[in-house]
Amino acid sequence: MKYEHSTLAIVIFVFFVGIVLAISFYLGSRAKSAKGYYAAHGGIHWFVNGIAFAGDYLSAASFLGICGLVAFYGYDGFLYSIGYLAGWVVALFVIAEPLKRMGRFTFADALDKKFNSRGIKLSAAISTLAVSIFYLIPQMVGAGALVKPLLGLDYWVGVILVGTIVIVVVVTAGMVSTTYVQFIKGSLLVIVCAGLVVAILNRGLSVNAGASKFRTATPQSLEADGAMVVHADGGWVGKPYFRVRGPDGIVSTWHVEKGDALTEAQTLTVKKDGTALANGKPQGLDASKGQGDLQFVGQISALPDGQQSTGALGPMEYLHTLGGSTVVLWGNETIAEADGSKTTVYYQKPTRKLTFNFWKTIPSQMAIAPTKIAAIRPAITFA
Repeated sequence: MKYEHSTLAIVIFVFFVGIVLAISFYLGSRAKSAKGYYAAHGGIHWFVNGIAFAGDYLSAASFLGICGLVAFYGYDGFLYSIGYLAGWVVALFVIAEPLKRMGRFTFADALDKKFNSRGIKLSAAISTLAVSIFYLIPQMVGAGALVKPLLGLDYWVGVILVGTIVIVVVVTAGMVSTTYVQFIKGSLLVIVCAGLVVAILNRGLSVNAGASKFRTATPQSLEADGAMVVHADGGWVGKPYFRVRGPDGIVSTWHVEKGDALTEAQTLTVKKDGTALANGKPQGLDASKGQGDLQFVGQISALPDGQQSTGALGPMEYLHTLGGSTVVLWGNETIAEADGSKTTVYYQKPTRKLTFNFWKTIPSQMAIAPTKIAAIRPAITFA
């Protein structure tokens, strides 16, 4: 997908980067010792440190990865969200506190003081570099991927740009600059997320709100509208899809449901020469040139009691209403075409209504046998 340059996004990006670099150079001029570089002279306020920890914790992994784990694996996925938070406590008491008592700031320094061995220092340096490289690779990949849609820059430009900024921030002032960078990030995340929560609750839920409306049909109704059936070949044989070519020559794909019911699907075809077709049209954002793209998905198809809109809701009321609604999720399947192209079909998967009953799962006894721990999970029944 091609992205256009956004002047506003670039100005905002440069503004925040300028603030961060100015803070880094200013604080770097005050870090005159190893304690100032590695531990910020021990003078960072507890509130700033707490927000910085929150900024480090509220990362893309928390907002995207953990949400995905919870969505796919439920309670088991939730445990991952608190696992590495508990790991920080272990690192604090087992590693950080002994290092502080020894008057050292890195694990390699502590080993050097204890054993005074060049071999141990070399091993510690190599292991540190190895771990850092494998940690930074996904970070830089993510940076390049984010810069493309946000700023409209090439992938490699994003990697070099973000990598350079991070190096300058860390080298200039060490811990104090990285702490304040995380403090700024954490403050923005908390404020913006709080605003989003209020806006979402105030808006409430509504059927098909903000999403594309996908059609339903039958084979007979499509043929009556002048569409011609495209017979299955290649990887389409035996698949639950119905394809038709419209009067405009564009092939549309429909997912076969029960009986003769069809629901509109989306397709992304990548040809052997690398060109892409989205829903039968050349992929792009310029509709005047006959281009098309995948439509937004994730709509609510039915609310409890047949409502069309709920209005403003409280937090628990919002979750209860969402649990009783039918949300259209999307599955996908990749199909090999007869000409060597590959088509990914995105088809609708409506959820079933969920009813949560937590209190029935709480044991009457205070003591819980290990074999009964699983019983404390919320009971889920399908309506």
